[in-house]
Amino acid sequence: MRRTAPLALALTALALGGCENTVDLRGFAATPGSVEKLEVGAQSREDVVRLIGSPSAVATFNPNIWYYISETQEYWAYTKPKISSQKVIQVTFNESGRIEAIKNYDLKDAQDIQMVQRITPTSGKELTILEQVLGNVGRFTGPKQSGGNPGAPTSGGGI
Repeated sequence: MRRTAPLALALTALALGGCENTVDLRGFAATPGSVEKLEVGAQSREDVVRLIGSPSAVATFNPNIWYYISETQEYWAYTKPKISSQKVIQVTFNESGRIEAIKNYDLKDAQDIQMVQRITPTSGKELTILEQVLGNVGRFTGPKQSGGNPGAPTSGGGI
């Protein structure tokens, strides 16, 4: 009895030690102090890339808006990952290519987007499987017969 208690305690500690909370850092990771060096009106696009790197995304309809996105996810064992923090830095450039505005967003600014469940109508005819199979009968012809060898010309086989 006394020998099994320490063994059971050691196995329990080992099992619980393997179930540690896992933290994943994803996306943009700036070097400390680099983002604070950005100044409105002072730097160009090239300066921003040199200071903090390429953007995570560029706005779809406006190439003057750059996004730097980072996210921290946590999960335990086989559970679904949970987003514990999210940071988005939006850098807007003016027409001359200088920084016009810098905005910071975090997880409290996030919004859920509902997917639209509509089906786009298409023109055409809905065919049954039988119509699809029988509809191609007679549409194909065999290979075309040419007078000679369809392969590449050769030297004639003599050595």
